[in-house]
Amino acid sequence: MKGNDYSSMEKGEIRPDNAEKQMIVMIPTRDDCNPSSTANGAADDKTENVDNCPAGYPRLAALLDSDENFLLYRRFGYLQARLLLHKQDQLRELEVELNDWDKIDEVRAPRWLRSREMGDVKNTKRKELLEHIEKMFLEYSQLLTTAHDLASFNRPPTRDYWSLRKYFDEQAPIVDEESYIYHKEDIVALKPGREHSWLDTFVEKILHRMNCRLVRELRAKTNPESSGVILYHRERIEIIVSLIITIIIVAILITPIYIFFYLTVGAQNNHSIAIIISVLLIFTLLFSGVLSLFTRAKRHEILAAAAAYCAVLVVFIGNVGKLNT
Repeated sequence: MKGNDYSSMEKGEIRPDNAEKQMIVMIPTRDDCNPSSTANGAADDKTENVDNCPAGYPRLAALLDSDENFLLYRRFGYLQARLLLHKQDQLRELEVELNDWDKIDEVRAPRWLRSREMGDVKNTKRKELLEHIEKMFLEYSQLLTTAHDLASFNRPPTRDYWSLRKYFDEQAPIVDEESYIYHKEDIVALKPGREHSWLDTFVEKILHRMNCRLVRELRAKTNPESSGVILYHRERIEIIVSLIITIIIVAILITPIYIFFYLTVGAQNNHSIAIIISVLLIFTLLFSGVLSLFTRAKRHEILAAAAAYCAVLVVFIGNVGKLNT
């Protein structure tokens, strides 16, 4: 939202149809626009640093600094390529010039090419050329190293990018020409994404649709009517996510054990054996899916973990079967 719409939001007016467009951010607690300052008041007062900053670059900087997941910046990939190509071709020209001098000395005085000391004394131009090549090569290698480091940065998670993008759309913190967030393919994240960031997003969406007292306790004490931003305490969101993951893990471990114990009681027949095998297959697939969703395990690691999980269940089935015989 820009122009007149932005002015209306500054006055504290929020239209119902824009409620879903509010940005959702998890933010640690700080007291004012300066993140290095210390507060004398309560912890709730420390979350208002974004609103306390002047509009423009100060408030945008405070927002980016409010959460490490929002440290998104441009890598200027096109400029990297142009600079590398330029330096590369400059070195090519110097390489050709050095080869020309070597060919001249090969005809004029081959001994100069067999002695570095003599060559430097007799052909000072080649010595100066080599010094210039060294300087250019160091600049080129530095550019290569920097480009390599930037290429290793991760793309921002979709949630983080679009949250920041919505903030630019709603609030227009800086002028259009300087709004770098719209160069989507050129944006990199300084912090690697969390293993289960999608679950954080899901929890935030659910909380965003709820307005009970418990949900309000999870929010930082900011004014979404003036900033268009809903701030959540990051630590509290992480606790909820960890609780959900723990429940899922316990369910995957305990549920099949209960089912197998129930199925192995009494006489076994082909039908009960088929059910046991089906349950074993289903929960092994569920276990593999949980590993894929909530961790960054590689394929061979998921395969090994699923095999171990399946083996544990098979051993349990065998031991329970022996007890019932």
